[in-house]
Amino acid sequence: MPALAQLALAPITLAGHFALWTWLFNRLHASAVPKKLVRKLEKVTMVVTLLLAVALVVKMIAAPGKWLINTGGTLEAVVIAYSVACWLMLVYVFVPWVGRTFRPDKSTALLSNHTEPVNTIEEYGERLTGDSLTGWLARIPGNQILQIHAQHKTLHLPQLPVELIGLRIAHLSDLHMTGQLRREFFERAIEQTNRWDADVVAITGDIVDKAHCIEWIPQLLGRLTCKHGRFFVLGNHDKRVPLDQLRQTMKVSGYTDLGGRTHVIEVNGCPIFLAGNELPWIGPAPQDVAERKAELPADHFSILLAHTPDQIVWSQQHGFDLMLAGHTHGGQIRLPLIGPVISPSRYGVKYAGGLFDEPPTLMHVSRGLSALHPLRFRCPPEVTLLELRRVP
Repeated sequence: MPALAQLALAPITLAGHFALWTWLFNRLHASAVPKKLVRKLEKVTMVVTLLLAVALVVKMIAAPGKWLINTGGTLEAVVIAYSVACWLMLVYVFVPWVGRTFRPDKSTALLSNHTEPVNTIEEYGERLTGDSLTGWLARIPGNQILQIHAQHKTLHLPQLPVELIGLRIAHLSDLHMTGQLRREFFERAIEQTNRWDADVVAITGDIVDKAHCIEWIPQLLGRLTCKHGRFFVLGNHDKRVPLDQLRQTMKVSGYTDLGGRTHVIEVNGCPIFLAGNELPWIGPAPQDVAERKAELPADHFSILLAHTPDQIVWSQQHGFDLMLAGHTHGGQIRLPLIGPVISPSRYGVKYAGGLFDEPPTLMHVSRGLSALHPLRFRCPPEVTLLELRRVP
């Protein structure tokens, strides 16, 4: 291979290397692998990624025009095979990126999106951070961990029953209450959400990471108000605390547990079928979906609460009209032009956050309110009001 061609392939191979190991990292965190093993594999993945990158760079610098094909032998065969894998992975991630970036209408269902920034640091100062490290990270220019976006999204659902036109659903996800952010931060988010006077409240998992924060729930999430019911499912991080205690606290705070369950409410005389799916971490999924749906009028409306957007296929198979999810945090760090890179999903960054048309399901994926790693760049935390409409 000509030296110039090898020189040109060097940065492409390096980019493909990072794409390959990021792909593995994202899928690792989308799996049901036990958390202790995930932590170990996460460290192994990061170390291997760094060491291989250093080895590639050293080889490229040592022989810029001959780093790929040089003297032959086993090592050269390994380098060629790994380089080809990197090139293929780069193509694999590049093609969907082009589609996401340059597709003019990412969701025809989104009629409007009014965003109201809530810069809590201007209101409370540094008192909202619960430890010195989080306080230091919050001061990094561009870090948006304390800048909540209150988003009022108006959605078009052609199958929406007339009786439900104007239904308002408050969607919160991934609170990750640990104490890194003080309770006042979440109180401000609750206060903003209550201003919407929602019909339904839906919380889609990863509520607490530290057991002592369970005691925050009654005076925090218990303050959320709505007209027709508050519902929740749990996520993978909720397994870090006693699940029975967490579920019971949510229930006594006025919430209906949809984890692996179904429920029916009635709004303006029209039934709404709700279900919750906590797979792959907590199971099983609801077993009575078909039976319960068969008991309802054919034009009923159905909503699925799931922690991860990876359950979109399950939602489609069971004919849900609307699915609410979280888990991916919007990527937390969205690079200019490139967008998110890290997204714990088997679909990578495809469902990092936002609205997605996946007929028959319309899926909304929240960026969430918090995270264990207090870093957010070009990806502020959010609370969302979804107002359902049906336009001619």
